[in-house]
Amino acid sequence: MLAGRYALSNMTSLFIGGIVMALSFAVIGLPFFLGYVTRCMREIVRGNGVLPEWDEIGQMFVDGLRMALIFVTYALLYLLVVAIPAIPVMVFSYLNMTILLPISALLLVVTMGVAFALFAVVFFASWVLYASTGSVKKAIDVKKVAGFVRYNPAGFVVAIISSAIIAGIGLIVTTPGFLVAIISSATATGIGFIVTALSLFVTIPWVLFTISVAVTFIYAKFYQDTAKLQPSMVEWLR
Repeated sequence: MLAGRYALSNMTSLFIGGIVMALSFAVIGLPFFLGYVTRCMREIVRGNGVLPEWDEIGQMFVDGLRMALIFVTYALLYLLVVAIPAIPVMVFSYLNMTILLPISALLLVVTMGVAFALFAVVFFASWVLYASTGSVKKAIDVKKVAGFVRYNPAGFVVAIISSAIIAGIGLIVTTPGFLVAIISSATATGIGFIVTALSLFVTIPWVLFTISVAVTFIYAKFYQDTAKLQPSMVEWLR
């Protein structure tokens, strides 16, 4: 798969990326991780098919902060949507209304799942928009995001399915590491802590980073393919 080949195209950058991903667990590396992945997307759109070097740190940090802002915007909207069905659940629970409580709880769960899927899809479209235009305003503009997807809806669906498959593979690969970490930490021994550290900070960060840049490649290629099919899209996004 081209996405996997791209993720492994520069082992030095991959090695550093795993370290940054590990630091992202403590938030410290998160802006740099988001900025680097954004840079990957931007360079793929421009035709660079190799993982970029970890330079231009300042611009990378700025891009990461802007992407964090976009993420927070969507997260707040998600919480706002979920809060609507959550209020009846709290009211019915407080009043001990046993008939209405399960119905409202089911509605809350369905709303959470549907809203999460929708916002996740829109977020990736916004990420491509920011990477290609450099504008936070355009990245959270509903008309721009919807219009961008409408230029090639079939291609976007393919990108979603492909990224979901890669994410699923990543989940399968990382699950044993998490289980080993949990079991080893429960032993409370020196060896247990060593195994936990190896699982959480040696293997998992590199797997997650590889998945992230592979998914980035898929959405960047979607932009490239759409620009070829619909040349007017590039002008429209400016």
